[in-house]
Amino acid sequence: MQTHTDHISARERRGDERHIVRLDATVRAYRMPTLAAALVDLSAGGAMLEADARAFGNGDEIVLTTGPVEIVATIAWLNDRFFGLAFHRRLDAYELGLLRKSGHA
Repeated sequence: MQTHTDHISARERRGDERHIVRLDATVRAYRMPTLAAALVDLSAGGAMLEADARAFGNGDEIVLTTGPVEIVATIAWLNDRFFGLAFHRRLDAYELGLLRKSGHA
Protein backbone atom coordinates (compact mmCIF):
# COMPACT_ATOMS: atom_id res chain seq x y z
CA MET A 1 0.00 0.00 0.00
CA GLN A 2 1.34 3.39 -1.02
CA THR A 3 1.55 6.05 1.69
CA HIS A 4 2.24 9.74 1.32
CA THR A 5 5.74 9.34 2.81
CA ASP A 6 6.75 6.89 0.04
CA HIS A 7 7.28 9.88 -2.24
CA ILE A 8 9.83 11.67 -0.05
CA SER A 9 13.34 11.06 -1.31
CA ALA A 10 16.29 10.68 1.04
CA ARG A 11 17.45 14.15 0.00
CA GLU A 12 14.08 15.64 0.96
CA ARG A 13 14.06 13.86 4.33
CA ARG A 14 17.29 15.57 5.41
CA GLY A 15 17.43 19.04 6.86
CA ASP A 16 14.36 20.43 8.59
CA GLU A 17 12.38 18.33 11.01
CA ARG A 18 9.22 17.13 9.27
CA HIS A 19 5.83 16.91 10.96
CA ILE A 20 2.93 14.73 9.86
CA VAL A 21 -0.23 16.84 9.85
CA ARG A 22 -3.65 16.79 8.23
CA LEU A 23 -4.90 20.27 7.36
CA ASP A 24 -7.25 21.66 4.74
CA ALA A 25 -5.41 24.00 2.41
CA THR A 26 -5.78 25.84 -0.87
CA VAL A 27 -3.19 26.40 -3.56
CA ARG A 28 -3.39 29.06 -6.22
CA ALA A 29 -1.15 30.12 -9.05
CA TYR A 30 -1.31 33.09 -11.38
CA ARG A 31 -4.30 32.80 -13.74
CA MET A 32 -5.24 29.35 -12.44
CA PRO A 33 -8.27 28.26 -10.43
CA THR A 34 -7.80 27.67 -6.72
CA LEU A 35 -7.06 24.04 -5.88
CA ALA A 36 -8.31 22.41 -2.65
CA ALA A 37 -5.63 20.22 -1.07
CA ALA A 38 -4.71 18.41 2.13
CA LEU A 39 -1.46 19.44 3.78
CA VAL A 40 0.00 16.15 5.04
CA ASP A 41 3.66 16.87 5.84
CA LEU A 42 5.18 20.12 7.05
CA SER A 43 8.56 21.61 7.89
CA ALA A 44 9.78 25.16 8.33
CA GLY A 45 11.10 25.13 4.77
CA GLY A 46 8.42 23.27 2.83
CA ALA A 47 5.44 20.99 2.75
CA MET A 48 3.85 18.03 1.04
CA LEU A 49 0.25 18.19 -0.08
CA GLU A 50 -2.23 15.64 -1.39
CA ALA A 51 -4.37 16.74 -4.34
CA ASP A 52 -4.82 16.36 -8.06
CA ALA A 53 -2.22 18.90 -9.15
CA ARG A 54 -2.05 17.95 -12.84
CA ALA A 55 -2.67 21.57 -13.82
CA PHE A 56 0.64 22.54 -12.19
CA GLY A 57 4.22 21.74 -13.14
CA ASN A 58 7.59 21.51 -11.43
CA GLY A 59 8.89 25.00 -10.76
CA ASP A 60 5.49 26.71 -10.73
CA GLU A 61 5.17 29.41 -8.10
CA ILE A 62 2.04 29.18 -5.98
CA VAL A 63 0.46 30.63 -2.85
CA LEU A 64 -0.42 28.11 -0.15
CA THR A 65 -3.12 29.06 2.34
CA THR A 66 -3.94 26.96 5.38
CA GLY A 67 -5.69 28.40 8.41
CA PRO A 68 -4.25 31.85 9.09
CA VAL A 69 -0.98 31.15 7.27
CA GLU A 70 -0.38 32.20 3.67
CA ILE A 71 3.02 31.55 2.09
CA VAL A 72 4.55 31.71 -1.38
CA ALA A 73 6.25 28.52 -2.56
CA THR A 74 7.65 26.74 -5.59
CA ILE A 75 6.48 23.26 -6.59
CA ALA A 76 9.59 21.11 -6.14
CA TRP A 77 8.10 17.80 -7.36
CA LEU A 78 4.73 16.25 -8.10
CA ASN A 79 3.08 12.97 -9.05
CA ASP A 80 -0.47 11.59 -9.34
CA ARG A 81 -1.52 12.22 -5.74
CA PHE A 82 1.12 14.33 -3.99
CA PHE A 83 3.30 17.37 -4.55
CA GLY A 84 6.09 19.00 -2.61
CA LEU A 85 6.61 22.69 -1.98
CA ALA A 86 9.73 24.69 -1.19
CA PHE A 87 8.71 27.82 0.70
CA HIS A 88 10.17 31.17 -0.41
CA ARG A 89 10.64 32.03 3.26
CA ARG A 90 10.86 29.75 6.27
CA LEU A 91 7.88 29.43 8.58
CA ASP A 92 8.68 31.06 11.88
CA ALA A 93 8.33 29.13 15.15
CA TYR A 94 4.89 30.60 15.85
CA GLU A 95 3.47 29.67 12.43
CA LEU A 96 4.96 26.18 12.54
CA GLY A 97 3.65 25.59 16.06
CA LEU A 98 0.19 26.87 15.16
CA LEU A 99 -0.07 24.60 12.13
CA ARG A 100 1.31 21.58 14.00
CA LYS A 101 -1.23 22.10 16.77
CA SER A 102 -4.09 22.60 14.28
CA GLY A 103 -3.03 19.52 12.33
CA HIS A 104 -2.68 17.37 15.47
CA ALA A 105 0.94 16.44 14.72
